[in-house]
Amino acid sequence: MPPLARFAPGLAELLEYKLEDAPADIKAGLAVAAVAVPVGIAYAGLAGFRPEIGLYSSLLPLLAYAIFGSSRQLIVGPDAATCAVIAAAVAPLAAGDEVAYASLSAMLALLTGLICIAASFLRLGALADFLSRPILVGFLNGVALSIILGQADKIL
Repeated sequence: MPPLARFAPGLAELLEYKLEDAPADIKAGLAVAAVAVPVGIAYAGLAGFRPEIGLYSSLLPLLAYAIFGSSRQLIVGPDAATCAVIAAAVAPLAAGDEVAYASLSAMLALLTGLICIAASFLRLGALADFLSRPILVGFLNGVALSIILGQADKIL
């Protein structure tokens, strides 16, 4: 199991799971789902998808991360910045075609995942230490403004 545990650390944890932990884990899972499901549905709309896509993006990454992830405290799912980037990058290429939009978004997600895996093998996570706080704050403020402007027509 040690070679497999390197690529799927959560699998080793699941194989050694104690049933007496189940009630607390179920409560924690329900608390996370109570927050993640509505947020996922809202972000799906922000990215230009139907609400059920938000359900998939809220629940399936959590299951995958339970097996392949290394942190027990990390929550994985959609966020506003990712949705805004997807909408800005894919919408012009899809030209209004819903099927093309979904296909391009799936390809973008797949390529992003492969790049992240390659960066992990190359130990490139240390590069994030070089991003200054003003750059990160500026990026998040730009995303917030983009979201506000994109949703203004729905509010008004």
